[in-house]
Amino acid sequence: MASVTPRASGFWEEGMPDNYFDDADDVEQQNLINEVLDDGRTPLDKTIDRIGMGSYQWTLLSLCGFGWMADNMWLQAVAIILPRVQQQYAVHDQYIGVLSSSLFAGMMLGAVGWGTCSDLMGRSTAFNATLFFTATFGLLASLSYSYTSLCVLLFFLGTAVGGSMPTDGTLLLEHMPQGKQYLVTALSVFFSLGAVLSAVVALLVIPQHSCTSAEPCDDNQGWKYLLIVLGLITLGMFLARMVFFRLHESPRFLVHAGRHQEAVEALQLISRFNGAPLTLDLDDVEDVARPAPPTIQPSGDGEDRVDYSATGESPPQSHAFSTPILDQDGLPKEDEDLPPARPRLHPRTSSHRLQQRPPSVCEKKLYSVLPRFIRRPLWAWWDRILMVLTPEWLRTTLLVWASWWAMSLAYTMFNVFLPKLLESGSGSGTEPKTLEASLWDVVIFTIGGCPGAILGAYLVESPLGRRWSLAGSTFVTAFFCVVFVMVHESWAVRASTVGISLSATAMWAVLYGWTPEIFGTKVRGTACGFASALSRIGGMIAPILGGVLLMIDRAVPVYTSVVVFIVAGFCVLALREHRGDTNTRGRGERTFVH
Repeated sequence: MASVTPRASGFWEEGMPDNYFDDADDVEQQNLINEVLDDGRTPLDKTIDRIGMGSYQWTLLSLCGFGWMADNMWLQAVAIILPRVQQQYAVHDQYIGVLSSSLFAGMMLGAVGWGTCSDLMGRSTAFNATLFFTATFGLLASLSYSYTSLCVLLFFLGTAVGGSMPTDGTLLLEHMPQGKQYLVTALSVFFSLGAVLSAVVALLVIPQHSCTSAEPCDDNQGWKYLLIVLGLITLGMFLARMVFFRLHESPRFLVHAGRHQEAVEALQLISRFNGAPLTLDLDDVEDVARPAPPTIQPSGDGEDRVDYSATGESPPQSHAFSTPILDQDGLPKEDEDLPPARPRLHPRTSSHRLQQRPPSVCEKKLYSVLPRFIRRPLWAWWDRILMVLTPEWLRTTLLVWASWWAMSLAYTMFNVFLPKLLESGSGSGTEPKTLEASLWDVVIFTIGGCPGAILGAYLVESPLGRRWSLAGSTFVTAFFCVVFVMVHESWAVRASTVGISLSATAMWAVLYGWTPEIFGTKVRGTACGFASALSRIGGMIAPILGGVLLMIDRAVPVYTSVVVFIVAGFCVLALREHRGDTNTRGRGERTFVH
C-alpha cells in the first residue's frame, strides 16, 4: 500500500500498523485529511494564515490608508481650487481643464513608474517615497506665480501621489491572510475621508481669502493656503510611516525575487510584532502548491486502491515570461546563453511560470542605441508588460484596463467641474450659489461617499460577487448623474450628489479591492500600476473634453459621463467570474476564466 507523509502533519507515524486502512470508515477519514491538506494554498499562504490578522496588519492597513487618503485629497483639492485659479489667472473655460489634466498626466506616469518600481525594487521603496514627494511638490505648488508654473508643479505632484494607490493596495494585499483580503476594499474609507478633509479645509480657508466678485482681486490667496495646509498634512502622513512604524518587505515579493531567507526573517519579525512568535524555515515560504496526496479508494476485491490524481485533470497550461539575463552592455543575451528554467510543480492559478524569452530583432536594435543605464530597467519593464498580455490573460487584462479608463473618464468629468457647476448651476433651470454655499454642497457630497466604502466592502463578499457589485454600482452612479441634471430644487441637487458620491465610492472600493486579486504576485504591481495609469489617462482627457463640452451647455459634460459609465458597466459584465470548485479549492473563492 502506498502512502504519503506530509511534513506538517503529526498524523503519520512510523510503525503505523499495516491494517490501519482496513475498513471503509478509515478510508473515508484518510481521504478527508487529504482534502484538508490539499486546500489549494501554498506553504507561504499557510504561513501567512498562521500569523493571522494581528497588530502589524491593522497598523499597515491604517498607514496604507494614508496613501489612499492623499490621492483623493489632492484630487478634490484641485477640483475645488479650479474656479479660484481661473479667476486668479483669467483662464478661459476651454483651457481651465488643463490644470486637472496636468495632475492626471503626472498620476499616469507615477502609477506606471512606481508600480513597476515596486515589482523590481520592492514594495517598501514606493511605500515610503510616494508620500514624501507628494508633500514636497504640494508645498511647492502653493508658491506658483503663473498658471503655467502651477500646471507644471501639479504634474510633478501627480507623479508622486499617482503611485500611492496601486503600490499601497498591493503591499497590503500581500500581507493579508486569506479570509481577510477583502479588507483591502476598506482602504476606500480613507479614500473618502481624503475628499472630506480637503473639502472641510477649503471651507475654512477659501471663503475668507477669495474675491467676492467675478473680477480678479488682490485678496485671492485662499486656494494657495489650501495647498499649504494639505501639503503639511501629507508631510505628517509620511513622518507617521517613517517614525512610528517599521515596515518589513512583502514576503511574497521576497520569495518571487529569490530571497527566501529574507522572507523567513520578515515573517518571523511580523509574527513577533503580533505577539505570537513563529519558528519558520525555508519550506514554509515556498509559494508553490505541493502535489496533492493520493486518495484511497476501496475496491470490491478487499484491497484499497490508491488514486494519485487530485482533480482528475491536468493542471492548466500557462504562458511563461521572465526578465532575461543581460550581457555586460545591458543587451539581452541569446537563448543559448541563458540558464535552464527551474521547473515548478502545480503553479498557482493566477501566476505564470517563468521561462527565458529570446529577444526579437527589433528589441535588440532598440536597446543597442539606448544608454546602458536605461537598457536594463527598460527591458525589465517591457517584459513585465508582456507577462500580462499573454493570450491566456489578454481578454481579462484588456477588459479590466478598459473599465478603469472609462470609470475614471466618466467620474472625473463630473467631479472636476462639480464646484463650478454648483456655483453657476448644473442646468438652465438652476440658479447660481454663493462660494460658501457651494463649498458646503461639496462637503455634503464628500461626506455622502463615506458609507460607500463600507458598502463596497460588504458587496465584494455578498452573493452578488465582484462582477455584479461593480457593474451595479456603476449603473447606479449613471442614474444619479441623470437626476443631478434634471432636478432644480436645492435639496434635490444635494440628494443627487450624495447618491452619486455613495454609489461611485462603492464602485471604486470594489474596483480597487478586486483588481489585485486577479493578477499573480510577479506582475501584480505592474498590472495594477498600468490599470491605474490608464485611469489617469481617462482623468487627463476628462477635464479638457469637459471644458469643451461645458461651452455647449452646462449639462453636456454630465450626460457624457452617463454614457461612459454605462460603457464601463458593460465592460465589467463581459468579465467571466466563476465560483471555484469547493472540492478542489477548499473554499468557495472566485476565479477568472481567461
